[in-house]
Amino acid sequence: MRLTFLFTLLTYLTFGQEKPIVFYNESGEKISKQNFIKTKDYSKNLDLYFENDTTQIGLLVTRQKFGQLDKTTFKNLKTYLTELTNKTIDSTQYIVVNYLTAYPKKEENRKSSSGWNVLDKDYTRKLHKIANINQFWIHSSECDNLEYNYHNRINWIEDKDNVFKKLFFPFEVQHGNYILIKPDGKFYYYLGEHSKYEIWENAKKYFK
Repeated sequence: MRLTFLFTLLTYLTFGQEKPIVFYNESGEKISKQNFIKTKDYSKNLDLYFENDTTQIGLLVTRQKFGQLDKTTFKNLKTYLTELTNKTIDSTQYIVVNYLTAYPKKEENRKSSSGWNVLDKDYTRKLHKIANINQFWIHSSECDNLEYNYHNRINWIEDKDNVFKKLFFPFEVQHGNYILIKPDGKFYYYLGEHSKYEIWENAKKYFK
């Protein structure tokens, strides 16, 4: 009888401490769990999970986005990039930013170096043949995994003021993002895992 009582009490306490979970779509609208699962599509969105003191949150985030930076924001972004990298951007240049997120963290890696083909030596060579491109390697200020991503060969620069995080990448997703920016401030970005072939293809289409 006592064992039954203890088991019942433990079960009650365990379930009593579980936080409720709510789900949201890409527009920030609350949806059901069934709709969340049904709508989840890795080719179009990413499912991210957070929690606060009282609630767990499941959020769908669109992987691709087109947008337009206003003149002041674009000017400030170019100034910030120049300050970080000592690379001047003229008014005719297209911009490509490879942005390394904080995940996976260092302790999660099972290999000593990444096999990500964006880090291949031919990536930038072919990229510069597509258009008059100024390309940047930027990493999240929370990234602790630069050695895994060939920091000895690639000059990863910290987004120390979190400008890219605030403007484009508020959510830390796996494996990095990239962004293409035209000379007029129009941009396209892609969140999460991708290849050098995708960047080449999209740069050709977007910068034509």
